Amino acid sequence: MLPKEMVAVAIATGAPTLRAIGTLPKFRSGEVIKTINDNVSTHTRLPGYARDKRGTIVAYEGAHVFPDSHAIGLGEHPDHLYRVRFESETLWGKGSDGPGAVYLNLWESYLTVGDLS
Repeated sequence: MLPKEMVAVAIATGAPTLRAIGTLPKFRSGEVIKTINDNVSTHTRLPGYARDKRGTIVAYEGAHVFPDSHAIGLGEHPDHLYRVRFESETLWGKGSDGPGAVYLNLWESYLTVGDLS
């Protein structure tokens, strides 16, 4: 397959983003984390509603291309990726639409050790 055709296939079907990385994951399943509160002017996969919020790691997804740097031409910069559970009340406040949760896949660069207060 020619490089031009390979690009067309990758665009149509997606390309694997899983990468080898030289560091161990910082967090484990069940651990409480807090997201950063970083208002960037470039691409980010950290939703505004989930910034500066406490959640719980529910799964480790491996190391993947970090889209924030990749989208602006700074390279892949693979980073550990986690599935994080946020209680609805944590994101939307006490008047939220009843009990529930939101699950987000978030890169380690977005996470800090949870504040238990």
